[in-house]
Amino acid sequence: MNGSWKLIRNYIRNINFIRNVYVALIAFLSFMYDYKRFLAYGGWQDNMNDVKLRNYKQVMYYHTLEKSFSFKKRKPNWGWEKVSNLLNLLNIAKQSGSIGYHDKASKQILEKFIELPENINLEQSQRLKKELEQFDFNSNDIHGAMEYSLSDFNKGQLDKPEDFFLTRYSLREFKEQIVEDEIIHRAVRLAMKTPSVCNRQAWHIYHTGNSDVKNRVLDYQHGNKPFGKNIPNLLVVTTDLKAFFSSPERYQHWIDGGLLSMSLMYAFHSLGIATCALNWSQSPKNDKLLRKAVNIKPNHTIIMIIAIGYPNENNKVCISARRPFKEIYSTLEKR
Repeated sequence: MNGSWKLIRNYIRNINFIRNVYVALIAFLSFMYDYKRFLAYGGWQDNMNDVKLRNYKQVMYYHTLEKSFSFKKRKPNWGWEKVSNLLNLLNIAKQSGSIGYHDKASKQILEKFIELPENINLEQSQRLKKELEQFDFNSNDIHGAMEYSLSDFNKGQLDKPEDFFLTRYSLREFKEQIVEDEIIHRAVRLAMKTPSVCNRQAWHIYHTGNSDVKNRVLDYQHGNKPFGKNIPNLLVVTTDLKAFFSSPERYQHWIDGGLLSMSLMYAFHSLGIATCALNWSQSPKNDKLLRKAVNIKPNHTIIMIIAIGYPNENNKVCISARRPFKEIYSTLEKR
């Protein structure tokens, strides 16, 4: 009898060992898939003739200047290196003939930089002003910095924020009614106020209310089977790998995309539209299959899928209790 139990224990150990090796192997292959995508599409390649990649680089530079504009005690003579970088990129834009949004924004920021009190009378500012005259394009938007009063800030305060935050639930059943494009667009514009690294805003949101397209997407997402066919609208949230230039930013696209995703769900909640976050922690195989099924650009990393729709008059939702506060919060202290 003891010999039989010993055989069973050894068998279980072997099974556990094989399972652990399998899990580690699959994880390694998944990491390699993400690594290959970063090598293939990441901004580290520094091809500044690519207007998208160049614009991400520009916003990284000029947002640094914008931040300096917002300081009450700005460091004198600071920022000329960023100015030089932006000017070089503007020259590339002019030579390529492909002028992007951030090319125009960069020019406006440089114009404002040389108008700063500490710069306006400098000889190098006068040279830069003449150089900027060769670029015959301008931005229709306003960039830089602005006055922002306490009363402006207080407009965002809610009398009872609990009424907003604690009433958002994930709904999995909706009215049989497509959400109008105007509402989708409004929610996206609200969510675009989300912060991102160096304000690069490397997001791209794919939307469909088409039943066939929606079902193709959901075929590759695990967890929607009981309700997926009845989802009215679907968003696929992605981030552009071209916006991330170095190894320390290897996971920044997940951070920025996650921030946008939550902003989207709260934006929809503010407009009376229900949402359900659908996880996309998928295998490389599923990621590739989805890309073959729908027109997601290869340089766009899929962050998550969001189901959206109008809530019914009466709904059932998961209570989904929150963990005890003390388990997720502590005071940061030196070791």
